[in-house]
Amino acid sequence: MQNVKMHRKQEVSLITESIKIQMLPCHASTIVEEMEQITEIVNRVYAEAEKGLWMHGAARTTMAEIAEFTSNGEIAVAKSMGQIIGCVRIRQLDEETGEFGMLAVDKKYQGAGIGRELIHFAEAKCQKDRLQKMQLELLVPVDGSHPVKETLKNWYTRIGYRPVYTEAMERSFPKLAQMLALSCHFIIFQKELT
Repeated sequence: MQNVKMHRKQEVSLITESIKIQMLPCHASTIVEEMEQITEIVNRVYAEAEKGLWMHGAARTTMAEIAEFTSNGEIAVAKSMGQIIGCVRIRQLDEETGEFGMLAVDKKYQGAGIGRELIHFAEAKCQKDRLQKMQLELLVPVDGSHPVKETLKNWYTRIGYRPVYTEAMERSFPKLAQMLALSCHFIIFQKELT
């Protein structure tokens, strides 16, 4: 058992050392293979992380949406040995606030700190753009709790994000709200960028 843990630790170390995070260039939206990979990763990760919140068969995103975000210069990817293994959407909301969303890391690479590195990349990009705050939205059920969402709430708090308000899903994403299996809202978290 000790050897398995040691091997996993070495494997994780090698993965994180070989990771390259970069914004996809706008023209990458025409590279079908990359758009498919990102869409697949996001949908697979969110299907597991938001299990029970959506109606059966609902997809978190589409290839057309990912291509649109990429052409807008909003998608960053983590690559290992040239393969996309994670992504995050980064955009500017207003004169002082940036936002990250669609944070997803392929399951076999989870637990290696790649999600945290994608967030650091997003924060650094927004700081470079002279933004003062970073924001994220966390979808949670209105009634009760969801185990993955509770874990994420705690993780975001540990890395400096604080809940500032809640917002109805119907207000932000009316089309997506129709695919929910139960009533949900967003907890909006923010962090000061220093």
